[in-house]
Amino acid sequence: MVAGVLVAGSMLPVVGGIGLAAKTQTDKFLTTSCDLQETTPPQKTTLYANDGKTVIATLFAQDRQPVPLSQVPNYLVQALVATEDRRFYSHSGVDMRGLLRSAFSTGSGDTQGGSTLTMQYVKQVRYYQAVTTPSSTEAEREAAAKLQAAAISQNINRKIEDANCALYLENVKHESKDTILDNYLNIAFFGESSYGIESAAQNFFGKDVSKLTLPESAVLVGALQAPSDYDPYLHPVASKQRRNVVIQNLVEVGKLTQAQADAYKAQPLILTNSSPPVVHYDCTSAVIANAGFFCAYVSQWLEANKTVTDHSLYTAGLKIITTMDAKLQTKVQTNLSKAMPTTARSSAILPVLDPKTGNVLAMATNKQYGVGPNQSENPLFTDASAAGASTYKYFTALAALKAGASPNFVLSAPSPYKPTSCPGTDAIENDSTSIPTTTNMTDAFARSSNTYFVGMEDKFFFQCDLTPVVQTAVQMGMTSLNDPYDQNDPKSPTVAQHFIASQSYSFTIGTPSTSPLELASAYAVSANDGTYCPPTPVLSVTNADGNSLPVKRGACTQVLTPQVAREMVQIMNAESVGVGTAAPAFQGYYNSGGSPVAGKTGTQAAAGKNAKLNAAAWYVGTTPNLTAAMAIFDPNNPVNPLLDVPGAANGQATGTTAASLWMTALQPTLKESTWGWQSPSVMTNGVSVPSVVGDTLAVATSKLAASGFKLKEYSSDYTESDGTPYSGLTCASNAGPGEIGYQSPSGVAPAGSTITVCLSSGIRIYVPTPQPQPQNTPQPGATPKPGATPKPAATPKPKATPKPHQAPGSPAR
Repeated sequence: MVAGVLVAGSMLPVVGGIGLAAKTQTDKFLTTSCDLQETTPPQKTTLYANDGKTVIATLFAQDRQPVPLSQVPNYLVQALVATEDRRFYSHSGVDMRGLLRSAFSTGSGDTQGGSTLTMQYVKQVRYYQAVTTPSSTEAEREAAAKLQAAAISQNINRKIEDANCALYLENVKHESKDTILDNYLNIAFFGESSYGIESAAQNFFGKDVSKLTLPESAVLVGALQAPSDYDPYLHPVASKQRRNVVIQNLVEVGKLTQAQADAYKAQPLILTNSSPPVVHYDCTSAVIANAGFFCAYVSQWLEANKTVTDHSLYTAGLKIITTMDAKLQTKVQTNLSKAMPTTARSSAILPVLDPKTGNVLAMATNKQYGVGPNQSENPLFTDASAAGASTYKYFTALAALKAGASPNFVLSAPSPYKPTSCPGTDAIENDSTSIPTTTNMTDAFARSSNTYFVGMEDKFFFQCDLTPVVQTAVQMGMTSLNDPYDQNDPKSPTVAQHFIASQSYSFTIGTPSTSPLELASAYAVSANDGTYCPPTPVLSVTNADGNSLPVKRGACTQVLTPQVAREMVQIMNAESVGVGTAAPAFQGYYNSGGSPVAGKTGTQAAAGKNAKLNAAAWYVGTTPNLTAAMAIFDPNNPVNPLLDVPGAANGQATGTTAASLWMTALQPTLKESTWGWQSPSVMTNGVSVPSVVGDTLAVATSKLAASGFKLKEYSSDYTESDGTPYSGLTCASNAGPGEIGYQSPSGVAPAGSTITVCLSSGIRIYVPTPQPQPQNTPQPGATPKPGATPKPAATPKPKATPKPHQAPGSPAR
């Protein structure tokens, strides 16, 4: 800046008094301009719970807590001036005689002192600008390293640049002496990761700067010259000697008597800890129960949504209000930690979210966040690691319900069962011999029948067309299905495309790798009357100036009709009662009057010689107000058998084990309220829907239009692999080819809504005679009782067959 040069010219009379030997340095001084850009030094970002008050964690690149000069004791400021710049209040930013004398005294160009506090502040600003400049490429890192080296260089050229900027700050910008002191004390480094006087006071003496004694203040002022050499933790003798020098300086400037100084010097050096403080810069700083995983998820989510960069997250002093319910986090984490030890090889992972908003309320796991023994910094909640197992039967059931099948849809599928439409030679069998060959969808879901749901893929959708099943999962937030099937092949189809193209029936038994959070969000759709809300951990972000930053929350979208969602809830209610696989875990809860929980268990077999053991156990459960997925597996090797889970027979965890852990973590919260589920037959503004099953498409369209409804074909809910509209999807039914095989909703629907119809393939699906009409689910709002699921119609026992090879990924249970 020209202004800096002009101010430098005004100092010529002083320069002239030094003599011709300083002429070269004087010329540099007169021609050097100030390019300093004053910016706020790096500040801490704070994450808060959803109450906006409870601190979760603090993120920072530098441990700094800015304080106004008014909170700094006068004797600390006096000690600073007496030690570092005694003519501070009389010069205009530069002590010219001291500066030029130091330059003249060394022919090599190295300086010997001469820097004023204003010049020291300029040097600090240059350095912090260099170290906090974002650098992601090698070239940027090399450039940053050069800037850092130049900022702390002791040669006369750098000192002349600092001097010009010091003159500029005080004589052009007219920054006051108090402003210079305020800025300097908040930017200076005091050692032990302490940036700024407040952090130094806390880290060394465990108190606010305003409460520092004079000897304590002298310790910190003394450390400024050489923070490592005068570190009171590492070099207490040198630190105390330096402290006493600072105290004596106060005598020399008339701020203390010698007697007072001697009394202060006699005081011992007492620190807040016996060893240097451990400063946590990242999510290991979390103060809420094991909230480091949630903190890391917030960081990743904000960066992925381009709300902030990693650099600004650690330097910009942001206030981030998250969705975490601190009380819920503490409760579920405490309960889970008691039930599952940290030392277990397996991890129990439990994300909890609000189905109505997608807000992530808690993330609990038996593993502690960190890098020590039995700790982890892996994204356990969001990584698609372990196979989802039988929890994927949820998507097959929904695809059929969307087409118009009912919860009482009956299918015959013996165990072992070899599909006739799906390719491949492998057969699938059930985990239990008590599962009937012929049963309905609700009972099959409760018992976790593999053969029933593989049979649905094989028989219900023409020629094993998995498009409805797989794309339903994608529509409901199973984002990992959009990942490449082969991570090493840049041309690989997505996981979803692979399963559709290969017609692999193993999809319904959950062979795809799955993240606990995405599975919870998918199950939340049914609890939310068919609306999907993407998982979200952030409510708001405010910068250091108090201005709000845009938070790109994903929009909630209707992906199921309310009737289909409510039918699915009815089916899931039966899973925790009677013959349901989760029933043992819920019996005590229901006996004490607990409200109905809808959910599904899942168990995936281990690999190779351990195929008879389980490698992953799941339970996803939901109420109208929270949805949570319990996953148990070894994140380091998700196909390892589960042999160290407390409460399981021989440590061998099952879906029932996962349901028990789910209940252990959440039962106290569940018992705080009561609820009931809405009935599929009761709709706001509901009117009767005429049946069009067996009609032609033209007749059905006319009949529905006459009642005020619109019609769409089931195919229109899906797309081809290239994104073009899907067509030709048919469903097996008793109707003739091309006639309406199923419709949804049926019975009642909101006036003016759209009715989905699936055209019949003309292939009659097997239905026993007489067709049973069981009532399998508890009435909405009623407390389910063990045994509520009726026994389906008896069927002849199939002839014994040799045990087949296991389906790809090993059978789910």
